[in-house]
Amino acid sequence: MINEAKGRELAIPGPAGYESCVIIIANAVNHWHDPAQACVENIHKLMQGWFVNEKERTVDQAVPEKYRLIRNEMRRIVSKMLDHYKIKCVDEVTSLWKMEKSEFTTNEHYMITNRRKYRALVDKIVSGNDLDNKLHTLDNQSKARLDAILGSLGLSAEKLKLIPSSSTFDDEAIDTIAGALAYIRVALKRFQDVVPLHIQFHMIDRFAKECEDVLKKDFGVFQKSAEELHFFFQEDSRTEQRRENLRRRKKRQERALELILDHEKRARSA
Repeated sequence: MINEAKGRELAIPGPAGYESCVIIIANAVNHWHDPAQACVENIHKLMQGWFVNEKERTVDQAVPEKYRLIRNEMRRIVSKMLDHYKIKCVDEVTSLWKMEKSEFTTNEHYMITNRRKYRALVDKIVSGNDLDNKLHTLDNQSKARLDAILGSLGLSAEKLKLIPSSSTFDDEAIDTIAGALAYIRVALKRFQDVVPLHIQFHMIDRFAKECEDVLKKDFGVFQKSAEELHFFFQEDSRTEQRRENLRRRKKRQERALELILDHEKRARSA
């Protein structure tokens, strides 16, 4: 990746490519979007439950049960508000996520710390694996076999020493890793802090501040005519049916009571 980013044709050491860090950081930041959006979705779901969907919803506690049409209209308005706030919050979080994928600056403290850590790790892995050192430690018989194999390929041991070993780009790779991690360590903490702030500001705080005004406006308290407002205070069909059933039940019970009293009166007369 470093070679491709710098357009290298020769395997020579040099400073770590900035573009390589940008690619690594962008790939890491790609994994941040879905968890951040899930946070917004979860808060939206909780608020929908508290105010609209759950059995003991707040809207129903604010309006008597007999005004079912008012309850339904208020639930519709509140649900629309919450959906609007969620979309706005998702847009803000997505913009923040896109910005984190762009150019970066290096945090020197974390850069130095990470470089020490990975330099020590690489040194531990590659210690004793240097190609030149291995050539010097071969015995005469092994050197002869190696010369024979290289000779069949038109090469020699001296030319083999000029082939870059796997550690040629260690410093450059370590600088790239250290730089990317130094930025990600700071950027991820910033992202984790800012996402909840967006949720707080664009969803929770806005709902708390605007709910009353939006309900008045969308409900049309000051715009609707008296006839239009009267519609919401009508009893729905279920309430009317329940009243009719109670009226019939009362009538049957009164008739039954009359029959019982009449029966007792006749019994005493006899």
